[in-house]
Parts: sequence; structure tokens; C-alpha cells
Amino acid sequence: TLYYAQSYMNVLLFGTVFSILGMMFNSAIRGDGNPKLSATIMAVGCFTNIILDAVLIFGFDMGIKGAAVATITSQALTAIWGILYFVKGKSNLTFRKSSLKLQKKLVTSIFAIGSAGFAMQIAGSLVQVTSNNALKMYGGDLSIGAMATINSIIMIFLMPAFGIVQGMQPIVGFNFGAKKYDRAKTTLKLSILSTTVVFILGALFIQLAPQVLVGMFNRDPQLMEITINGLRKYALALPIVGLSIVGTNFIQSIGKAKIAMVLGLLRQVILLIPMILILPKFLGLDGVWFAQPAADIISSAITAIVLFKELKSYANLTEEVEEAEAV
Repeated sequence: TLYYAQSYMNVLLFGTVFSILGMMFNSAIRGDGNPKLSATIMAVGCFTNIILDAVLIFGFDMGIKGAAVATITSQALTAIWGILYFVKGKSNLTFRKSSLKLQKKLVTSIFAIGSAGFAMQIAGSLVQVTSNNALKMYGGDLSIGAMATINSIIMIFLMPAFGIVQGMQPIVGFNFGAKKYDRAKTTLKLSILSTTVVFILGALFIQLAPQVLVGMFNRDPQLMEITINGLRKYALALPIVGLSIVGTNFIQSIGKAKIAMVLGLLRQVILLIPMILILPKFLGLDGVWFAQPAADIISSAITAIVLFKELKSYANLTEEVEEAEAV
């Protein structure tokens, strides 16, 4: 396993710059008011990766290195496309020499807003290490394999939610900055409703036909049994996760980065890691599966309280704006 990981990473690290540029310019295009192009670039990059995976892995027999080359090639394509969009002057935003000058206030704001996402990425690695150790202790290697499959299945339903959130953020940020609080509030409600519908459908599918989803990743009877059992427990709180994800990103979009970071870390670290360490002592392997829904329920409740207080304050702000406009 270590050999394959090293082979993949040795190639992938060379393409890190393309990955960063691709994500940066794609977000900028979305913020520039062109979400359709942003989605097109992402889709083309994704399909390019899939096609090159097949060609390089099977056609040229490059194995895991072929997968890495396919990934950085598709990332380079999305990065170049994003650069060309701004260089050709088709955008509202343009490159200027004056823009290259660092402004302390602007840089600080960028780091503050991005701190929540950064913390979440770091936290993900810490959670995985903790989870793997607990799984190995209480369930063995098969349980670790089961968790890998479970995470992949959950990600199928998380991806649409992430897409909704990415579309929500610039809309909320723009309207909040323009003091159009009602629009920001409406966008939040629609986003929560949309993600909740996705997660409810996903939860129903998982509870009623888990073998269909698990069967896409493995066919080993013993591993499938462990995975199905774990998946059903792991996804118990899935219907309410939309509130936590959307709420955290909403708070981040209005510039309250510290609160957003805490809310994000609640679900993935502050609550989850203690749950992983404590619950298995009483429930065995089931405790590892129940750790995520337990963290989801508590974090969603806290996020709901934060959102309620935030939205309540908008009533006074809206009145102040209306009074100012009347004058």
C-alpha cells in the first residue's frame, strides 16, 4: 500500500500548483457572475480525468502513476482555462499591475474567510487517523475497508450539497455586503431546503437498499455485511447534516470566519473525535459507526441556534436600512 501511495504522490505533488490555480480561478469565475462557465470547466476537467485514467492506466499500462498523471493533466486544463477567461478580458474582473500589490487589509480578510476551510482540511486527516485506529482495535482490517467504502458512498450525497453551498456563498456575500438582508436570508433557507431534500433521499436509499450502493465498491460477502451494517448506522443523522453544512458556510460568507471555523470543527473534530474515542468503549465497533451521527446531531443543533440569533438580528438591520433610504 505504501509503495502505491508513494508512486501516486511523487507524481501528484508536481501538479499541486495546477490544483491550486484551478480551484482559485474557478471560484473567481463563479464570483464574477459566470457560474455556468465555472460548472462547465469543472465538468470538462472531470471527464478529462476519467478518460485519461482509462487511457493511461489500461492503454499505456502505467498503473497508479497513470492515474496521477491523468489527475494533474485535468487540473492543468482547468487552470489554463480559468487564466484565459480573465486574460482575454471577457470578465468583469481584469488583471492589472496595481492588483498585484499586496494590501494588508485585503490579505487578512482572505485568510480569515479561508481559515474555516483550511482548518477542516487539516482536521480531516486527524479524524481519519483516530477513526482508523479505533476501527482496527474494535473491528480489524475489514472494518477499515468498510469505512473507506462508507465514506465514498456518503460523498455521493455530499457532493450535490457542496455544489449548492458553493453557489450560495457568492450570492449571500454580495447581498449581505449590499445590505439586502432579506435576499441573503431567502438564499439561506432555499439552500437548507435543497440540501435537506438531497440528504433525506440519500438516507432513504441507504436504509432501504444499502446493498446496491455497497455492491458498487466491493463484492466480498463478509466485507459487504460489515459495510452495510456500518453504513446504516453511520447515515442515521444524514437528513439534518444540510443544516450544519449550509449554516457553517453561510456564517463564513458573511465574514464571521472565527464562528464558521468553530462550527465546522464542531462536527468534524471537537465533537467527532471524542465520540470515536468514547462510544466504542461501551458499544464496541458500533460505537465507531454511531460517532458521526452523534456529532452531527449536536453540531446541527448548535448551528441552528447560531443561525437563529444571526437571522433575528437582521430584522433590526433591515429596519435601519429602510429608515436610511427613506431619509
